[in-house]
Amino acid sequence: MDGRLLSALAEITEEERALLTGGRIEKERYAAGRDFIVDRGKMLRRGELITLRPHTRFVDFPTHRHNFIEVMYVCAGSVAHLVGGREVRVQAGELLFLGRHTNHSIRAAGKGDIGVNLMILPEFFDAALTMLDKDSILMDFISGFLRRSDNPD
Repeated sequence: MDGRLLSALAEITEEERALLTGGRIEKERYAAGRDFIVDRGKMLRRGELITLRPHTRFVDFPTHRHNFIEVMYVCAGSVAHLVGGREVRVQAGELLFLGRHTNHSIRAAGKGDIGVNLMILPEFFDAALTMLDKDSILMDFISGFLRRSDNPD
């Protein structure tokens, strides 16, 4: 990974500074309502189908789910997620795909654990899917994944 990009991603964000001084995850930054469902309306600007943000470090991120597809890419170190009661440790250079409505939590990451979260609306894949051969194994996998992530249970 480009050193300048990694350096920029490693910078401590305003949210992380607050967490380091005893703050807590502000659910209202991510979600509206009682349930902790990270909301596409809070994470993506109007008209965006995909966006990226640095992963928040230094504290455990409580159990939540999203109304969009999340892809985490770990740039350096590792990040541990708890999905379905099992720890999934994502190492540098690896991706973790989480379908919509997947309940998970994230263990506190250290300063050297650098990740980015891609937040993707399912509509993003509409154009991409039109470019795939309709009878391919990749098409079967993607359309199956999207169908499963539509079901919140």
